Amino acid sequence: MRYFALTISLFGLLAFPACKRIESKLDRLARAAGITQEPAPAPAKVAAEPVLTPAQEAMEKKLQESSVFEAAKAEDLVPKAEPFELNKSAVVSILGYHDFRERGGSPMIIAATKFREQMKAIKESGIPVIPLSDVLAWRKGLKNIPEECLVITMDDGWEGVYTYAYPVLKEYGFPFTVYVYKKYVNIGGRSLSWDQIKEMMKFGCEIGSHSVSHESLRAKKGRTDAEHLQWVLGELKESKEFLEKNLGVPCTSFAYPFGIYDDSMAETGLQVGYETLVTVNSQKVNWDTPMGKIGRFIIHGESDTNFKLATSFRGRGDVTSNHFLKADAKDSEGQQLITLSPAPEEIIKDRRPTIRASLQRVGAVVPGSVRLRIAGLGTVPAVYDPASMTVTYRLPYRLRRQDCAVTLSFKRAEGQPDEVVTWRFKLDLEASYLPQS
Repeated sequence: MRYFALTISLFGLLAFPACKRIESKLDRLARAAGITQEPAPAPAKVAAEPVLTPAQEAMEKKLQESSVFEAAKAEDLVPKAEPFELNKSAVVSILGYHDFRERGGSPMIIAATKFREQMKAIKESGIPVIPLSDVLAWRKGLKNIPEECLVITMDDGWEGVYTYAYPVLKEYGFPFTVYVYKKYVNIGGRSLSWDQIKEMMKFGCEIGSHSVSHESLRAKKGRTDAEHLQWVLGELKESKEFLEKNLGVPCTSFAYPFGIYDDSMAETGLQVGYETLVTVNSQKVNWDTPMGKIGRFIIHGESDTNFKLATSFRGRGDVTSNHFLKADAKDSEGQQLITLSPAPEEIIKDRRPTIRASLQRVGAVVPGSVRLRIAGLGTVPAVYDPASMTVTYRLPYRLRRQDCAVTLSFKRAEGQPDEVVTWRFKLDLEASYLPQS
């Protein structure tokens, strides 16, 4: 084996000079033939990449991970919907009634004719009447309510609610809440029956608790402090469970008997599961009102005082002192009395519309009496042109809610009541994103 390996090695050494001679001979023949051969270029040296600083490395990584250079996805081309915007400037006025009869006769009883007159005035005013449950949903941040609105409630569970009030409320489409107490439900006489309650619930009636006994929650009647606390808890909890069992719906609201309560009772009521507790304090409800101390305006018999206070918003006259005009009111010639733009219930695309109202067909107008209010903004600096009798106002920013309520008021002469017209228009938020042709 060593001899063989040595032979191969010697052969290689002897062959190398021969190969060199053959290569030299081929070069001479090529030059004689005029053929030149370019020497093969030396392989280029690859420059070493510069070392990046930490800051440059961070930038390089950010660029590599960025989606700037990615193809647009289909869903990215569709504008995202505007986020829900809660209107915390709304104001709610809650009316409180008791019994209804053909004639009045006491502070707790209102004549059927007078109640109808009040409901008619509310209907003609255009002030929305909403269920109490909407107020709760608003305070939870789940939905918006009108800028100014009313809630109607009745206490005790008198049969007159079903006989006299319910037909009027059903006719006008007004929701309402009845607060009943355990010892005065379905016992005959002048108490509401379960059948009457269930029928009204089909047409916008909500039921709240008014305790078990309708006694003042602060009346101790010889009970020790511990016994009194236990009794109050029973008045709140037992009445709630009683109504839920018989009606099959949650009972979330409580009316303090005689409106008497303290902070501990309000806290106990919230702890047992009530979400709203109403008083008889003549105060409107706003975003900051404690849920255990919600005020109401109790209507006393023939007196209109609380009714006027309840239906007057932000210094504007109540529903009985103002003259409310319908948005589609016509003059004696059958022409539109007030031309409104955007028109009532019109769906627009412009998120910064110009609001206009032409009063040319109204007749005389006191220029300084013209006021324009917009939900969420309050009274705005609208411009009234006496020559054209036109009110104009351009929204200062883009609307974000789909519904916009506008109220215009003016006087025909000094000393006369305000003429008030309220209308709403809607915004097509999705269409407002599309390019305008």
